[in-house]
Amino acid sequence: MQTMIMRAALVLTVSLMACSATAETPPGMAQVTFAVHCYDVGAHALDGKPGVISVARGWQGSREVDRVVYNPDKVSILQLEDWLKEAETYVDTLEQSLSNATDKETSQ
Repeated sequence: MQTMIMRAALVLTVSLMACSATAETPPGMAQVTFAVHCYDVGAHALDGKPGVISVARGWQGSREVDRVVYNPDKVSILQLEDWLKEAETYVDTLEQSLSNATDKETSQ
């Protein structure tokens, strides 16, 4: 029983951290959220890649996600998806937004 409670607390904590990872995107940059099989594998696949500013691991509902802030002048969403596919963790592209667009967040 204690294990179940600890797991529930961990899931809640990680979910809250994922919500806090949605901070504002720097000017000129973009953000995209990917559903992945493992957010650690996804983050490792994207860390240090050209144009990737940051990768935040978290949960969205029951899905593991990586929220990526990137420079759209240096890397495309398709390239980001390809890197995740090469790491065999890509599931879906969930949302994307540009920092200089006013309320133009697109869910796919």
